[in-house]
Amino acid sequence: MKHLQRFFLLLILLAAAGLATAVFAAGPTGAGPNDALLGTDAWQTLAPNASLWFAFDYSGDRSRIWASLDDNAASNVVLAIFTPAQAQAWLNDPKTAPVGYGTKPGAGTSDAVHDLVWMGTFNAPGRYFAVVTNNNSTPVSFRLLIHGDSTQYGPTMTPTPRPVIANPFATPVPQGTLQGRLIFQVASGSNIYTVNGDGTNLTRITYGMDSAWSPDGKHIAFARWDASAGIFTANADGTNEQEIFGVYKPLSPQWSPDSTRIAYVSQKGGTLDDKKICFYTMCFNIVADPHWKIGVIDLDTRTLTEPRCSYHCFSPTWSTDNHTIAFADATFGILTTDTLTSADPVTIFSQNPAVQSTLYSPDGSKIAFQVRQANHWEINVMNADGSLVTPVTFADPFASTPVNNVAPRWSPDGKQILFLSDRNGKWEFFVVNVDGTGLKQVLKNVTDLLPIWYNNSNERVVDWIQ
Repeated sequence: MKHLQRFFLLLILLAAAGLATAVFAAGPTGAGPNDALLGTDAWQTLAPNASLWFAFDYSGDRSRIWASLDDNAASNVVLAIFTPAQAQAWLNDPKTAPVGYGTKPGAGTSDAVHDLVWMGTFNAPGRYFAVVTNNNSTPVSFRLLIHGDSTQYGPTMTPTPRPVIANPFATPVPQGTLQGRLIFQVASGSNIYTVNGDGTNLTRITYGMDSAWSPDGKHIAFARWDASAGIFTANADGTNEQEIFGVYKPLSPQWSPDSTRIAYVSQKGGTLDDKKICFYTMCFNIVADPHWKIGVIDLDTRTLTEPRCSYHCFSPTWSTDNHTIAFADATFGILTTDTLTSADPVTIFSQNPAVQSTLYSPDGSKIAFQVRQANHWEINVMNADGSLVTPVTFADPFASTPVNNVAPRWSPDGKQILFLSDRNGKWEFFVVNVDGTGLKQVLKNVTDLLPIWYNNSNERVVDWIQ
């Protein structure tokens, strides 16, 4: 009895000193965003098939954030970054996708000392998260480093009312103009127009889909699916139109850098219709799976070659070496194929396979693409080898409905990216610097006059030339 009395007396004394909670309350375990750990830059051990959440605070001033993971080159380890809104969504649906993933840094870069690196910026202040997942059957040792001028490891997160934060997205996006000339479609298979970058001289020149300028800007290429389906070319003003190659359901014609060839994709092979198969009284359906393959047309001989690709190849884009083509396949991610060899395609981005609209920069050093982020699309840029994946557009954490940013197109000088966004309730054109700064709405007079339709099907809506 005396021992019990002494025990309760000790509790009272500890509580009076403010220490009782420290003795009996467990610290954060990293099991989720409401129980996130602090980053310590120290080596830790992660159990098999487990994840740990780490919280960090960020000012929202668009300064760079680096999240680097060292894991002694272990395989099957994932580094994911979650915004505050995505972390909140994860509590209701653990399948919620992050804003980005750590990737293997390029050889020879300052980040090459790490195994996985994510770098990016955000417009909104708040509590962000890095999640390390070990998909192995054995423990893994790792060290997580999160650094940036406006980044700090936050205190242990507790479920408290969210503070009221001014919404930086509420500021209207300024309007601006572009240098050069553009060609765009209002919908796949519909009218194709050209227009000056300042919105003047809007001219309908033909109809079809996925129109593209030739490198010298004197010609265009486009596809049609009507009675005379195929790849077409014409002068820049739409005159001298001619079908150069007949093919079933073609998409995305793209000129080679030397203007001698055009790459495209078309439906070829696979199963075109759903099938019902029955065994005695048990039946099941096999969903149609049409295949999409890359074709390359030689414009002098009108002959076709078919470089190796997967079963669902979309958005072919030429490298400046004049023989490498990158493409998107939502099963694998972003791959490259060589038009001069019969080698198998090489996967260069697979962290989030839900990608579309791949496009090399004018100097061939980078690739822009759109990627599915939970319930919307955003635009990323990476090095041509797949390293240093960086977001260019960002989700509005305050938005009541998701905003999509799609159909990226490089400026002729490679410093900006033109894209479609439905942030104002309809599809309109916006331009942003490659680092995500300087967002402007462009061609508003055009989209006010001509509604744009986009179907999330790798459409090449617009092309831009000097």
